[in-house]
Amino acid sequence: MDTTIGRFTARIERPKAIKFALPIVLVPEIFTTRAHLATLIGYLANSGWEVCAPDFRAAAGRGATPSIGRIDFAAMLALVDDAVDALERDVIVIGHGVGGLLALGIAQRPRVRAAIALAPALPGFPTPLLLRPATLIALLGRAALKPPRGKKLREFIADAETFQRPGLIKALVADAGRVVLETARGRVRIARFADAAPRLIVVGDADPFAPLPRVSRFAGEIGARLVTLAGRGHWIIGGRAIDRVVSETERFLLRTLDPELLLA
Repeated sequence: MDTTIGRFTARIERPKAIKFALPIVLVPEIFTTRAHLATLIGYLANSGWEVCAPDFRAAAGRGATPSIGRIDFAAMLALVDDAVDALERDVIVIGHGVGGLLALGIAQRPRVRAAIALAPALPGFPTPLLLRPATLIALLGRAALKPPRGKKLREFIADAETFQRPGLIKALVADAGRVVLETARGRVRIARFADAAPRLIVVGDADPFAPLPRVSRFAGEIGARLVTLAGRGHWIIGGRAIDRVVSETERFLLRTLDPELLLA
């Protein structure tokens, strides 16, 4: 159900029997919304997690926060930080794509107990999402960047179930191109914080938007654990990859967090 936490509207999903004490905050990929996280939300809730999916796009259009076309990585990170603070609880942050990079970047915050990046955006990697004519026009005008089309779109959602794809495509939205550009140019820095919460990266070995050699190097640089999914691409938040994603997430959390803190 939707509720209000601070300045955010958020979908809160609670299982019938809560198995884990810490809630999970989800951060979506570029061009996607809470609707695209529905499958992941359902799987996590069925496993016993309380899940919170804030509407970051709506919050970005209100108050002093710049509109989505002008927002940069620092402003987006501040939005995630605000959502975590609004819950007034210790949390686990899980993000997909750009959301995964934001999750890794917020791992040193006091209330974040673990950060998990699914197919994260990579600092310094010229993502194929920017290699198209509409990109320059959008970025020069500080307009929102339109979702991919054609081959790049097919690669973007290739791992989703066939019946899911039309709905996923229809729900894609124009989004914060500055965040993608900053990341691709290497202007986003994720450090190896001595006091950071445990960090996990999960990636498919066939993901053109998060190539495994670069992800492996990035994970080593920031001290994150890396799990590779054989034969999987970018859309590991749905389709046949999601069982493995959730099981690897839980295995990592149970190994790295105090059971008395994690288990309800």
